[in-house]
Amino acid sequence: MNDEPVLFETEAGLVVLRAGKVLFSQKGDVASKAENLALVAKKARDSGLSYVGTTDMASAEDLVKLGIASSQVSDEEREGLSSRKLAIMVEAGFARDEAEALAIVRESAVAAAEESITETSSREDLQLVHGIQALDELDRFTNITSERVTEWYGLHFPELASLLADNLLLCKIVAEVGPRENFDDERLQGKGFSDKKIEALVLSASESKGGEVAERDMKRTVGLAQVALAASAEREKLADYVESTMKKIAPNTSDVAGATIGARLIARAGGLDRLARLPASTIQVLGAEKALFRALRTGARPPKHGILFQHDAVHTAPKWQRGKIARALANKIAIAARIDYYRGAKEGGLTATLEKRLDEIRVKYKEPKEGAAPKRQFRDDKRPRFGKGRKERGAYKKPRPGRENVWRRPRQDRG
Repeated sequence: MNDEPVLFETEAGLVVLRAGKVLFSQKGDVASKAENLALVAKKARDSGLSYVGTTDMASAEDLVKLGIASSQVSDEEREGLSSRKLAIMVEAGFARDEAEALAIVRESAVAAAEESITETSSREDLQLVHGIQALDELDRFTNITSERVTEWYGLHFPELASLLADNLLLCKIVAEVGPRENFDDERLQGKGFSDKKIEALVLSASESKGGEVAERDMKRTVGLAQVALAASAEREKLADYVESTMKKIAPNTSDVAGATIGARLIARAGGLDRLARLPASTIQVLGAEKALFRALRTGARPPKHGILFQHDAVHTAPKWQRGKIARALANKIAIAARIDYYRGAKEGGLTATLEKRLDEIRVKYKEPKEGAAPKRQFRDDKRPRFGKGRKERGAYKKPRPGRENVWRRPRQDRG
């Protein structure tokens, strides 16, 4: 350790040392860190010090602003001071003994952890993660519940499912009308049906081949239909929440990928900060991790897209264009996420340059490349891979003369 004075920051306050000995200290509970640094700078000038090294670069910059030359010390010197932290705190008068100094360090660490948890839990992008996950779960719940209502009510009025293809619309009719005996012109008016449709519904209800149900069974079916409708209404509110939150915290990502897809990418990455640090190649396959690791393990073709397949530009494109479009889209999303996280302002021109690149891909790769790999063929029979099938492909050697009719155990079964 050299003889230059060093400012060492502890949990209890600031200490200035020279050759391992404490020159002076400033207790941390007197004022804020900035004010403590100002007091340390004043004490340094009063002691005739023009230079003070620091273990923290930010503190060095602050000391320079206060008129004291400063720079960060080496890693070895910093580690040496950290290993003697408890003894330094005792020597500086911050604690009576090392046990009390250890208690101060522990209390400070717990307070810092609590502050970090509170700050992290308040991040809007993590609220968005739970919002988009709740949206996807509500979608699955609504679909399952509405399908259950369709099948359950179909025992009573099976013809209704063919007349109303939308399960949620069927749930609405079941909840508002009830059993098929209530299907009449008066009750069906104002439901958005044409006169011809109402006539078909009334006729089908009167001629239905479905069975009779008890009142208690019908109540439960109607109650389940109401649950599906309530979930659908809450789903719409969640969709509006996700879209408005995306426009607030990630406007550029929302413009490039769409609010829902952008929110799913943020959720898969674990937050906007992590998405901003991901390369475009990783963003391209987010959501296809199983296929990616299977390709790495087996040598199969890697996936060309994951969540980005939901984007209109990708799933509506021909198969030979999807990989290139997904890569171009991932490139722009990577740029947009970084702008959203580090700058926090909307950037114009991202969508225009993306559309230009997509148009170039559509023109340049209008037709599939010649010599492309043929479509994978799957076996449509259950023949074993030995025996006649392999013999036809020349996999078996010609038997020796005189042994043409001798049965030989397949190679896989030989001991």
